[in-house]
Amino acid sequence: MGASVQWITTTLQTAESKTIRDITIYPFHSFPETIRGAVCQEWKDLDRVLVQFWTSHSIRPQVMYGASEGVKDMRDDIPSLLPELTRRGLVDLVEVGF
Repeated sequence: MGASVQWITTTLQTAESKTIRDITIYPFHSFPETIRGAVCQEWKDLDRVLVQFWTSHSIRPQVMYGASEGVKDMRDDIPSLLPELTRRGLVDLVEVGF
């Protein structure tokens, strides 16, 4: 998972921003058990890059999270993964069913 987050951050940093119209992230794990140390820092790096995209290009990212019976709702984890985006209200959280 951490490599995926790092890959997204690197891709966004090197992409030609004129060609990006929207950003949608589909995290697929329940985070408190999996996020630790360096991986948590990778999410914070992604948060910083996404705030920059909002500031410079008005691109409001979406985070799709799953909610199904017997599975922890990941919506509560997203503010700790993307603290600045959620604090500023710059991210759309979209529930998708499985």
